[in-house]
Amino acid sequence: MPKRSQEHLEARRAQILEGARRAFSRYGYDGATVAKLEEETGLSRGAIFNYFDSKQDLFIELATETSRRYGGLVLDRGIEPVIRAMAEEDPAWLGVLLEMEARLRHDPEFLRRMDATMDDQSPRIVDWFAAGQAAGTFRADIEPLELARFTTVVLNGFALRVLGGDPTDVDALLRLLNDALAPRK
Repeated sequence: MPKRSQEHLEARRAQILEGARRAFSRYGYDGATVAKLEEETGLSRGAIFNYFDSKQDLFIELATETSRRYGGLVLDRGIEPVIRAMAEEDPAWLGVLLEMEARLRHDPEFLRRMDATMDDQSPRIVDWFAAGQAAGTFRADIEPLELARFTTVVLNGFALRVLGGDPTDVDALLRLLNDALAPRK
């Protein structure tokens, strides 16, 4: 069998992830059957599962990528760029984000595996809010963990609205969120 170049392997993996993203977004985790994954990726199950051991492994890869992407954006640039990115986002990305949240609630094994892959990001985001409190950027009368949770609620709700095609005034949303997070006078 001929050896494949690293570039080919990476391109094939990216093709699988992109097709799987569409399938999970469109059909949900349970509805994204192997046949639908084959259809969306344009590859056989053998090709798909040569790169991933299971459907859950494939979904965890996407969920981790999505979480790291948005969490990294918060840590690097703040909340506003995340909201603006979500407003322009490909619905397939947002669909994976929302499907991930549902799986976290209903699937203890998925929760355990996501915790294992994302072990450093959540505390770093809470620390980011704590640093913002110390700098006077965020209100100090609420624990940083609760500020992070509140912001996640707003982001997930906004993602749901964008995914549903609901036009939202991003600037108004940002004003409301900034007001909610701002230091109390």
